[in-house]
Amino acid sequence: FLQRIEHERQSFLEGAFLPNRREPDILNPPKSLSPDLKFGCISVRKFYWAVMDAWNEVNDDHPPGSYTIVSQLIWREFFYAMSANNPFYGEMERNPICIDVPWYENEDHLKLFLDGKTGYPFIDAGIRQLKKEGWVHHIIRNALSMFLTRGDLWLNWEHGLKLFLKYLIDADWSVCAGNWMWVSSSAFEKSLNTSSCLDPGVYGSRVDPEGRYIKKYIPELMHFPPKYIYEPWKAPLEVQVEAGCNIGQDYPMPMLNHREASNRNRRMMEELQGILQQGDMDEPIHIKPSNESEIKVFFGLRANES
Repeated sequence: FLQRIEHERQSFLEGAFLPNRREPDILNPPKSLSPDLKFGCISVRKFYWAVMDAWNEVNDDHPPGSYTIVSQLIWREFFYAMSANNPFYGEMERNPICIDVPWYENEDHLKLFLDGKTGYPFIDAGIRQLKKEGWVHHIIRNALSMFLTRGDLWLNWEHGLKLFLKYLIDADWSVCAGNWMWVSSSAFEKSLNTSSCLDPGVYGSRVDPEGRYIKKYIPELMHFPPKYIYEPWKAPLEVQVEAGCNIGQDYPMPMLNHREASNRNRRMMEELQGILQQGDMDEPIHIKPSNESEIKVFFGLRANES
């Protein structure tokens, strides 16, 4: 706890905040206290006021601390509030605040995802780490959530919720379900949003350009050069042979084409938006606190990224 507060304090001294999002470290031990909060080892109020006190100490109360520096804690409480008195919060069809998106039912695609055999190293590494360690960074969680739902596979977010609740050491029903609804554009933001879509072949390279995370959890790709580590199927055959891993044999080819899938999914989202606007489909009435800028912060995207 004290180390995390000092981490926040150093960030404030550098004129920044939310250091885990500003400089995400997907490979090293997590600095997050979410497991401690989940199990009640640390009071959320204690954490909140410790961060606010650190800010005020560094800035001498000018300006005073605001919700911005503790926004993730506030999101946590928001999801708790939204799940209250809603026993179907972790479902789609019976959930009054969730849009009934006509997701695909594809058991073969679901199995490849759950087995970490999608052919996209960033996704597969995330699944392997999750099952092995019970933890993945929020960057990885966002990538997995987007890939399973509106980004690529177009499968129901309930599958992802079950996966996270089974393996994550900080799994929290209210927070997990809320995040899955958010990322799949089923609730909590602009309905059926299509403003951003994470490319699994690009997203990870920004936070880990050398691919150390991939090499740790997918040893088959240990000797691939960074140029091809996130999209190994693009490596020339001689590079694959030299790396000791033939794509399609030692590691799977991509299970689908991301660009084609994301464009298809975007069109389906837009069609659903049209149905909502025409009044042929009921849009759940609930709080929607986000805007495009906030969405980019949530996904760790720069202002010019989509």
